[in-house]
Amino acid sequence: MVDVVTSRHFWIGPGTEERMTPSLPSSLTLLVGLWLGFAPFVVHFGLADPSGFVDIDDVVLAIVVSVLAMIRMTAPKDLPVLSLINAAAGVWLAGTAFLFSASGHPVRAVVNDVVCGVLLVALGVTSAVLTYRQRAAARREAGVARRV
Repeated sequence: MVDVVTSRHFWIGPGTEERMTPSLPSSLTLLVGLWLGFAPFVVHFGLADPSGFVDIDDVVLAIVVSVLAMIRMTAPKDLPVLSLINAAAGVWLAGTAFLFSASGHPVRAVVNDVVCGVLLVALGVTSAVLTYRQRAAARREAGVARRV
């Protein structure tokens, strides 16, 4: 028997078979966040000053995105707004990449930020939408159960 706390929060349990849960996009968001934090050092963006704004922006966003993604992974039915915050971080990341490209930053840094930003937007919106759909389905099931 699945205890109530586990079935309410984690992606396991009788109510999740054959359905994608919000924790899957959040798990992928965590991976994007981890890549975002390490990318300036792995890809070597080639900036003259390694503590430049691009690196700091990427690392700070990586920390924020990763923490929010971990919260959503462990409690996928709670706080869908955190996934929307991750999507907004993706918009910020992609938007600032175009500002950096105009100021002569390496193409690698711009492409990395745009790709990570688009992924964050897609995964954040997907996770939030899945949560809202599951909540609506649970409300419908509760309404049917009350009528019976």
